[in-house]
Amino acid sequence: MSSRSRLQVIVLLLLGFFVVVRLFSGPPSPRGAIVFTKLDVRELRQQSFRVSERITVEIEATGSIDERRSGEMGLAAYPWITRDDTGDVIWKMDNSNALQEGSLAHVKGDQLVLEAGIYTLNFASYGQLLQRSRAPFWDDKRKWRVMIQSSENGDALQPISGVLRMDSGEKIWEATAMGRNEKKEYYFEVLRPAELEIQAMGQLSSGDGFRTVDYSMIEDAVSGQVVWYLSRDNTEWAGGAQENRVYEGKVGMQPGIYRASVATDSRHNYGSWEANPPYDPDGWGINLSSPTRDRITTFDPWMQDEPVIAFMQVGDDARWETTFMISRTTPVMLHAMGEITGPNNGYDFAWLEQLEDDGGARTLWEMTYENSVPAGGAQKNRKAVKVLILEPGTYVLHYESDGSHSFEHWNARAPNNQERWGVALFDIREDGSEITIVDSSAKAPTPVQ
Repeated sequence: MSSRSRLQVIVLLLLGFFVVVRLFSGPPSPRGAIVFTKLDVRELRQQSFRVSERITVEIEATGSIDERRSGEMGLAAYPWITRDDTGDVIWKMDNSNALQEGSLAHVKGDQLVLEAGIYTLNFASYGQLLQRSRAPFWDDKRKWRVMIQSSENGDALQPISGVLRMDSGEKIWEATAMGRNEKKEYYFEVLRPAELEIQAMGQLSSGDGFRTVDYSMIEDAVSGQVVWYLSRDNTEWAGGAQENRVYEGKVGMQPGIYRASVATDSRHNYGSWEANPPYDPDGWGINLSSPTRDRITTFDPWMQDEPVIAFMQVGDDARWETTFMISRTTPVMLHAMGEITGPNNGYDFAWLEQLEDDGGARTLWEMTYENSVPAGGAQKNRKAVKVLILEPGTYVLHYESDGSHSFEHWNARAPNNQERWGVALFDIREDGSEITIVDSSAKAPTPVQ
């Protein structure tokens, strides 16, 4: 074969290769269009885009239909659009705009007016049911597609990276995008009567009358009275799976110290969805804000006053205890940090006892895995904060550590505020302390300084 013939063969092979690539990759995206192709099952795909001026866009999309828990048919794989600064859903595929073709759902030429701003196109394909097994609609995945484009001004519609959420300055605390088995808490003080705005999202299992699986709650830190909690009665469907529920409302708050907490279980949460996520996946958890923000402040005992009792920077093999007396009813806050790897697996931890008249002792509180939260660093670093009302009497505060992983020597990543490894007791009365130290002892080397 001559050199010229070999060159012609190579050129033909290259042309054939590019034709095959073009056939499998599909046509290129039009200018100024946002396109989703090659979508997969059990996927949440998101793409933010900027609209520079008011335009009308045209939307074409193909998704799938599958059975819901109720036995009715519903969308199992579908797109929707949210506005990033508010999280509002401004468009979605639903029964009003989708045409059914077998197990497929099509939106053809749906028009939408977009004001200047930043938006996100979302597509979810987990299905309606909380399940791990294969679903019939998975066979449709090669046909799933979404395209948004404008014939008016293609340059006004541009994809961008990242998601923008505007902070109004009224935010108090946010614990969102909560993943598997996460738990967070926040203490705050209401200085004057205030209005608290709550946005919370979680899973309410419908298996036994909408049982709360991923919970959010606000309680009076002193009395333990629940002020608000996520429930079936105060929530609405959040989009996606039927178990996704959302609360958006306001609660009047009286002066006092409060604890907000949120927790997830091991199934169906941010980053590990088992059915379709809510329309605002990033909002899974709780967000607190207030139009009277100046009346609400973070309650951090370390910023308020010195602790009455403190075993800090505790080292290995420590046994600390302090006996103290209280002359009148006193609210106290306990702050403990230690090593706990799971239920009944505490290695460095604190507890509080009340001495009784017969010479015995009754445990009032103990730091456990269940009542603690991650302290930063290694997973076994835990932090527990508890407010107790102590009646007049005699009490003993204890702290115990084992032979490894302490302030003296970390064998894994250290926690945040590592100097607080141990336990501290704060008197949170406003009119002075009523606590008298009776005896303090240590059966261990002096804590590291």
